[in-house]
Amino acid sequence: MTAQTTAPGRAVTARLRGVHKSYGPVRVLDLPELDLFAGQVIGVVGENGAGKSTLMGTLAGSVHRDGGEIEIDGAPLAPGSTEAAGRLGVALVSQEFPLVGQLSVAENLLLGRRPRASGRRVLVDRAAQRAEAAAMLAEIGLSAEAVPVGRAVRTLPVPTRQMIEIAKAWGREPRLLILDEPTSSLGPVEAGMVLGLARQLAARGGTVLFIGHRLDEVRAVSDRVLVLRNGRLVADLDPEQATEERLIREMVGSEVGEVAQAGPGTAPADAPLLLEVEGLTADGLGPVDLALRAGEVLGVAGLMGSGRSRLVHTVAGAQPSTGGRMRLGGRDYAPRRPADGVAAGIALIPEDRKEQSLVPFASIRANVVVSVLRRISGRAGLLGPRRERAQARRITDSVNVRMRSVEQPIGSLSGGNQQRAIFGRAFAAEPRLLLLDEPTRGVDVGAKAEIYTLIDSAARAGTGVLVASSELEELLWICHRIAVMNHGRVVAVLDRADATKERIMTAAALEEA
Repeated sequence: MTAQTTAPGRAVTARLRGVHKSYGPVRVLDLPELDLFAGQVIGVVGENGAGKSTLMGTLAGSVHRDGGEIEIDGAPLAPGSTEAAGRLGVALVSQEFPLVGQLSVAENLLLGRRPRASGRRVLVDRAAQRAEAAAMLAEIGLSAEAVPVGRAVRTLPVPTRQMIEIAKAWGREPRLLILDEPTSSLGPVEAGMVLGLARQLAARGGTVLFIGHRLDEVRAVSDRVLVLRNGRLVADLDPEQATEERLIREMVGSEVGEVAQAGPGTAPADAPLLLEVEGLTADGLGPVDLALRAGEVLGVAGLMGSGRSRLVHTVAGAQPSTGGRMRLGGRDYAPRRPADGVAAGIALIPEDRKEQSLVPFASIRANVVVSVLRRISGRAGLLGPRRERAQARRITDSVNVRMRSVEQPIGSLSGGNQQRAIFGRAFAAEPRLLLLDEPTRGVDVGAKAEIYTLIDSAARAGTGVLVASSELEELLWICHRIAVMNHGRVVAVLDRADATKERIMTAAALEEA
């Protein structure tokens, strides 16, 4: 392993000695020695299951370490106590968004703070609460117009919830800020805001741990990059050493070439129209005109709030349309609920795995066979456990899910394996239209390559694919065409040969769209 990068003259914010954690016989974290220095942004990369989230949870107190010592600014950190970590200045922005959906943005931002007391009565000054919440959002560059502080969090899209979680952590004025995939659901502008905050905290003497799968972001923002593999620190690199090739090699443990297939197949110019959208409107969307051919991968790009997810969910029937017309396979299509989309041959893979795609504590088997239960059930509508397990194994094998058994909880899998299982469930239903919203959010470079291959295989088999993504490189890599959205409308459609990051961002950021 590369020797630990030092920082002469810098104070040590966090010191870890002999820290380890196991689940059953598997040791998922084993760190004999690690120092995190003040005034640095420290990138942390590794494949899913490498130990990154376990390290973050151990520092934040949400994971109870089995042994070893941790000090924050010289003070010992009690194991398994988020409260103790918070008192020492540790703040974690998790991928899981631990916000209370039924509470407002303001209530979530100020959750846990003591309300104003008057005699025996405890009063909450709602106006002051909203003003303080608006100030917290302004600290990270968001206006109350962009994020209404009185709105219930559950009504807001995933990127907005991500920014609320970041504002909440930033408002605690942390000494050690842990960012676990903070930009995974954000567009380039919002991602740039988050990277700027990381640099700002480091500049004033704090420490940032930045977990990321977007290697270009990690390299751009980090003063130092740690690579974990199988729970161990295998490389500790300075920025000059942390080339993309070096990082991938250290992550997977071998030399690798391209991490994905060489782009999509030939665009099906003569294929029949599969989806036709004319003047489509919905809450925050439209009017939208769009066409997708069978076997085509059509990307949807745009900044946060541009309507990417709303378009995908409206086509799926998960959000009601308010006007316009859709045709699917040459026939009128007007879904009122998601079941209508499923019945029409549409499979949706939404952005939020935890909330919208999985039952985390249920088995892999139960999660993946749900799309084919009607087809594989017997005449009486019954399905024997042996047949169900065999079907689940066929589905998971088809997309290379790495697991011990189909009976283990799907929540115990890494993010990449969970996403592969979701793709397997969708493919098992044999859809003619596949709708994808941030299909590689929170997965590592290896899992991304496999997911890109799955998307390409589906398109080559004649399935139409509509994919919304905040990652421009992803869209440029896998799509035949890219539709750019701005203020709920499609403002440009670019062929693969003509699409560039600059052209996409110019259209996405126009003030008048």
